[in-house]
Amino acid sequence: MKTEITDFKGNKRIKITGDIDMHTSPELREVLLSIIKKSKNQCVCVDFTDVTYIDSSGIATFVEGLKAIRASGSRLFFYGLPESIMEIFRFSRLDRVFEIFRTFEDAFGI
Repeated sequence: MKTEITDFKGNKRIKITGDIDMHTSPELREVLLSIIKKSKNQCVCVDFTDVTYIDSSGIATFVEGLKAIRASGSRLFFYGLPESIMEIFRFSRLDRVFEIFRTFEDAFGI
């Protein structure tokens, strides 16, 4: 897994490439929580376009991130989920918990 962090109009965008699993989710957790800690009243947007796999530890990382971001007054949302990963979010009904958009433009209202 690889992460790339960029700024967009004062908000953070995290692009993830590769698998999010029990081996990589601890690193992702550190990155995500660090960004959330610094982002008061901002959006943190996660780009799933190049994510190839996610397991329960990856899902748990994002649930933890969602709890942390709600406490900070910011928003966490996702975009670009491949259909196989979107199915996991639908099956677990997390598509009703997370803000999920089809594209970057949809997510930021461009």
